[in-house]
Amino acid sequence: MSLRGEGNGPIDAAVRALHLPLQVHSYEERALGHGAGARAAATVELALGDTAQTTFGVGVDANIITASIRAIISGANRLLSLCDDTTRAAYLKDIQAKLKAAA
Repeated sequence: MSLRGEGNGPIDAAVRALHLPLQVHSYEERALGHGAGARAAATVELALGDTAQTTFGVGVDANIITASIRAIISGANRLLSLCDDTTRAAYLKDIQAKLKAAA
């Protein structure tokens, strides 16, 4: 499966590709190590919809864009796990419908 999103940068595009009402509150990136062998760590603080509750996602990869996408997916999974079963099912059903429509 592949997802496609457009935005004003890779973070915005990745968030839009997930078809979830995610709000990015903060984003940080850091190098883990030195030189050519360094890896990138990305941390993102997300909220789902208009809720005040936020959580963090972290991603690590040799590529900062990939690390960022992993952080977004990590944070989205955490937010969905905090939802009650009915709300989570509604979000997932909505995502499936949007993906089918885009196919």
